[in-house]
Amino acid sequence: MGLEKLLRGLYGSVPQLDMDQQFARVRVVQPQTFDFKALADGIKRNNVGTAGIEFEATTELRDGQVVIQPTGQKFPLSGALPEKKEAARRRMKVIQWEDPAKTEVQIVR
Repeated sequence: MGLEKLLRGLYGSVPQLDMDQQFARVRVVQPQTFDFKALADGIKRNNVGTAGIEFEATTELRDGQVVIQPTGQKFPLSGALPEKKEAARRRMKVIQWEDPAKTEVQIVR
């Protein structure tokens, strides 16, 4: 399947796909920066839509930005800044992934 090949090529592990529930999940085995636009474009090329993108990672909150560890990749934080700013495992929702200059993340939990 094209979507499985795309996700395996991008992230290096076998994805979990459930077309009935309309989600794909993949574990990123090596630290890497994320290109959410490239991910969404690849998904679209496989005739699948992108309703949302979420990821879970160890992050820190600095100066209104989410810093993903260990890569140091930063995204502006959308929404309220939580009290706990030190490094913690968080689930994030990606907002405006179509335009990397406008991409933000929101803390889900």
